[in-house]
Amino acid sequence: MNKLERETIILNAVCHLIDDMLNRAMVVEEWSPDWSNIMFRTDVHARLFNILLGDFLSTPNPKKGGLLPFGLPPPATNASGSQRTYLHFLKAVCDEPQLGAASPQLTDAVHAFASWLDGDTFIEKVWFPSMDLELDMTIQRIKALKMTGDIGKHNFTRLEGVVKSLQSTLESNGHAKSMEECYLALPEFQDWFYRHAFTYQSSQIAEFLSSIVWEVHLYLKPEYDRSAVFWFDEKM
Repeated sequence: MNKLERETIILNAVCHLIDDMLNRAMVVEEWSPDWSNIMFRTDVHARLFNILLGDFLSTPNPKKGGLLPFGLPPPATNASGSQRTYLHFLKAVCDEPQLGAASPQLTDAVHAFASWLDGDTFIEKVWFPSMDLELDMTIQRIKALKMTGDIGKHNFTRLEGVVKSLQSTLESNGHAKSMEECYLALPEFQDWFYRHAFTYQSSQIAEFLSSIVWEVHLYLKPEYDRSAVFWFDEKM
């Protein structure tokens, strides 16, 4: 595929992912002239949003040989955090746009979300009763969001990777725990970082995603205006 076709695929995939997360079936908005906030319609919608967000914060599964489908540009071998998400592909669009003129606003929206994701969430006095452990816990936002999304999506028998992530996070916070202890602590981690941190951050996440999809539409508007043909029946 050529560069224009790959850009079309990237933008189509990103817009569909965001549209699946942000729509009137999923959320309602509370607002006043001074503030706004989104609320999930049910706990099921909140869980689905987190699962879909986890997909957005990943990359497509590679084919045999490690190549990504559609010839998409792979992240660097040592890439981590936001560099291994669909934001990586959006950055490629920003760096070398094909369907329109360069959009500083889209670049800013992508970088703002990436910077936020690569930052840390800090929660005081996290309590893990199964380990009789209380700690002030710091974890990278993207890591926590992907972990809570995976826990919401999979049965515990498919969560070894999340358990290892919890183990390494506890170790980086000064507490070495076994895999067995971390398996038992998964529901407790979910309670703190899904029911509290994710729910609290969801409006901000929605704002980042809304800014990105809005700037994508503005980026594509000149091409839409150029190619769209409207037909009106003068007799009507």
